[in-house]
Amino acid sequence: MANLEPFNPRKHKPVQTVGASRATEYLVTEKSPEGKAWNIPTIWFNKKTNKPTYLKGDKAWNEAVSYEKSSGKKFPRFKTIAAGVTAAKNRSKAGGASSKTLVKKKKK
Repeated sequence: MANLEPFNPRKHKPVQTVGASRATEYLVTEKSPEGKAWNIPTIWFNKKTNKPTYLKGDKAWNEAVSYEKSSGKKFPRFKTIAAGVTAAKNRSKAGGASSKTLVKKKKK
């Protein structure tokens, strides 16, 4: 699904959720490819149409791996799952992806 990307506040609009709620991202904290932890989105957007799609489990994980490889950007990493969960909760309280993208350029 290489045509998907995470929420970008300059490009995408929050998606309608249950009731009148809107969301920019739903993060999951999973074991990262390196064996530690990372936060990855479950809401992805089509690069051409900007249409959102929800991925869960292995599909979200595999899309995140693919996105990192193709984009040169990285999702946040943590030493433990608990640290990742705390970071995701704090991000949500601070407005999620409404003003700041989740991914960062890889350090050289």
